[in-house]
Amino acid sequence: MSDDFITIATTSTPTEASLIRNQLEAEGIRVYLSDEEAVGMAWYLGNALGGIKVQVASEDADRAFELLDEHDPVTISEEDWKTVEGFENGWEEDEATEDDAQDSVEESAAERDLDQEVNRAFKAAVLGIIFFPIQVYSFFLLLDILFSGLTLTPSQQKKVSISFLLDCFVLSAWSYILFFRGY
Repeated sequence: MSDDFITIATTSTPTEASLIRNQLEAEGIRVYLSDEEAVGMAWYLGNALGGIKVQVASEDADRAFELLDEHDPVTISEEDWKTVEGFENGWEEDEATEDDAQDSVEESAAERDLDQEVNRAFKAAVLGIIFFPIQVYSFFLLLDILFSGLTLTPSQQKKVSISFLLDCFVLSAWSYILFFRGY
């Protein structure tokens, strides 16, 4: 075997290079990937290094080029990346599955919004101990959460309860100071 290597392909990601290596090694061609680790660890240097070079021995180069030319490049559209549960026949999906997926996406978005609002109310309640106007904001956020009709997870219930207790304590303390002490 010769020590001369010929670069048969240049890729920008380790994944692409590995796919080519796997294809060629399945056909019995030994493959060497140059700069794979460097580009994998410091991807921003990929262009400066010239990408990942897929190299084979000079006597295997013609066969490797033929194998690579046999396969057309695969183009993946945005539709191919959609993941919908319940595919029945490969990539084909029925209308009900698409509607169910849309509903679950909307539900998860509502859950994320609720979680963000609970976290916002909790942080505002804690900060409101120092800065009084934020306490009022937290109190109104909590009212919005409680009257939204959405179900809270146990961790969200805990945060809402703590926030509500902090709000009530601080608001009643400020009410006492402002109205009964005459400040």
